[in-house]
Amino acid sequence: MSSGKEGAEGSRSRERAVSLTTVRWLLAPRWQWRTRRLRAAHGPTLSYEVAWCLIALADDVANLPYVRRRTHPVPCVPPGVMVDVWAQLDPAEQERRRAWLTCHSRTPLHLLGLPEELIELAGLHVTEWALPPDVPSISLVVQQRSWPRRTD
Repeated sequence: MSSGKEGAEGSRSRERAVSLTTVRWLLAPRWQWRTRRLRAAHGPTLSYEVAWCLIALADDVANLPYVRRRTHPVPCVPPGVMVDVWAQLDPAEQERRRAWLTCHSRTPLHLLGLPEELIELAGLHVTEWALPPDVPSISLVVQQRSWPRRTD
């Protein structure tokens, strides 16, 4: 015979499983909304799938195994962050980016706060914004790498 104590523990574990499922279900619309916002801010070079993976990683680094299973490698292109060329952008896109940078002072990818190493580890291929020549390049994710420290 089972005691009432074992039954109570069993019901608690079922409640936790249900609440975890509920939490995941509730997060799905939030991630989709954030993905759409990121794509609108970043521009046409960011696919929905890559934007969704970036949002999942920005939400929790523990999502890395799931993101790695979901990514599709691009042949002959190593994963990581590449920078586009400012001079090759059409004037409307240049103006759109200038307006974004004036308002936010960082690129949409940099606002996520994901290190380049994590993006590369996830197997994602992301094109980051090239900044205008008159804007300091400190806001680029690519140039945020930590440099070796001198230990004199």
